[in-house]
Amino acid sequence: MSIEIRKGESELILRDLGLPEIVCKRNVAQLTFLALCNIKPETKWSDATKRSMTLSNDIMAFGEKYYEETYASNSRESFRKLAIRPFLEQNLILLNPDDPSLKPTSSNTHYAITDLVLETVQQYGTDRWQEAISNFKFNQFPENISTEFKITKAVIKNFKSIIDNQIELGRVNVFIGENGCGKSNILEAFALASANASKDLNFDGLYSKGVRIARPDLMVNSFADKKQSSTIDINIESTVESTEVDLKNSLYPVNPEDIYTEWKDRTEEEAVQKIIDSLGEEMDIDLDNLVLFRAIANKISKQRQQKQYFENTFNQILADFSIFDLNTRSLRGIVPVDSRKTPLGINGEGLDLLISTFNSYEKDELLKSLELFSWLGDIKTDKNDRLKLEGLKPGRSSSTLYFIDRFMQKQNNTLSAENSNEGILHVLFYLALFISSKTPSFFAIDNIETALNPKLCQKLIKILVVLAKKRGKQVLITTHNPAILDGLNLTDDDQRLFEVYRTSEGNTRTRRIKFKSDLSDKDFKLSEMWMNGALGAVPTNF
Repeated sequence: MSIEIRKGESELILRDLGLPEIVCKRNVAQLTFLALCNIKPETKWSDATKRSMTLSNDIMAFGEKYYEETYASNSRESFRKLAIRPFLEQNLILLNPDDPSLKPTSSNTHYAITDLVLETVQQYGTDRWQEAISNFKFNQFPENISTEFKITKAVIKNFKSIIDNQIELGRVNVFIGENGCGKSNILEAFALASANASKDLNFDGLYSKGVRIARPDLMVNSFADKKQSSTIDINIESTVESTEVDLKNSLYPVNPEDIYTEWKDRTEEEAVQKIIDSLGEEMDIDLDNLVLFRAIANKISKQRQQKQYFENTFNQILADFSIFDLNTRSLRGIVPVDSRKTPLGINGEGLDLLISTFNSYEKDELLKSLELFSWLGDIKTDKNDRLKLEGLKPGRSSSTLYFIDRFMQKQNNTLSAENSNEGILHVLFYLALFISSKTPSFFAIDNIETALNPKLCQKLIKILVVLAKKRGKQVLITTHNPAILDGLNLTDDDQRLFEVYRTSEGNTRTRRIKFKSDLSDKDFKLSEMWMNGALGAVPTNF
């Protein structure tokens, strides 16, 4: 095998592993990779091996001996900057695996490919190559592996139009009903529990999660024939890595007449009181305030230390919950950021920045969905905003997101987020939300159909269901578009459809819509059944 062929293969492998094109084409990157894989011109990739190598004495010497590439000793910095650094950033190699205590500047600094890279390159040239690449990209970054969890049940009491309602959730949950039936109230109940989990039960905290804040005596339901409760109660059951975890919330306003009031959790206060009471029972002597305070603090500290990993994990998952309600101007980057949520704001802010941080696995997942738009050739971000200087956006937008129209001339085929159609911005946001490891694991989308073609809605839901399972996401979705329902498979228990309705007394209730068998061979669709009133969830007063 010739030297040039081996270097060409190195370039192709680096490209498939997800490195930027500019890195793959560098001679120093190709030689470094060949050396670290111990691939000589006559060596098969299936015989690649892993070994620790220093830069000058091993990697550069390997290139000179086997590939007739001679570099001066002062070229070490070029190797570090143009090959070693991007390899480390992309988790292709390890730094000082034989002695992690070594400083990077040590003369004994060495590098080695990871076991995952070795397993992958050994499949090059076989019919298992693409499978190996997919496996590599998924396992390349630890954050791609999600925590196994699911919220299984929620009981909501005394919140807005909900007196007492129990919901058993799947992975993708769609809520339908007439306007004003309380769909958004269900989403907001979870947001309220989320604010409690994140210790953010104040006006700004609730607002940033998508809660429509009202005066407290309107947040706690106030039906004419029912005595108003003093608390909003939200009990949530979940499983985290097959372990059951429950969370109770009993929330009340500090000032019932102030719309800006802070809320507190009576459940937490009662737990502290139990600790104080138990301390009193355990101690036979009188304690002054300082000693009592220390005793309480120690007891609470021990209790917190005993909290299981699973409870902490679930609290964090719930704390990250938000209701996303997209606004096209926010997606275009035209309006000021109005959300404290990162990386994605609840109205669509931050989409360009999130996509620019996607790793190779996330990019591949995103690009698989390009088929949704026949005109779309590619998506790219311009971190330095250079394209703005070329006149490709008027300047009102802060977004650095651009789309390539494959039907247009190459010199005139780039559209900014400010000039692109709104449908692709909405779809791209949802895809990024489901794909990214940086976005919440549990979240809600209000009115998902906004700006989308009905046929696109159907296809999008199918894609999001697959992504939810693959990326470990759980979602609550509201919609008024019947086409959304045609993207669901209700024989899959992970996909659930709920009718939301109000009783004759005005109380919001939910009903899961289930079927005994597959409807694919029937001559009707869920969308048609909804429009015909067979599913409920339609106005009945006209």
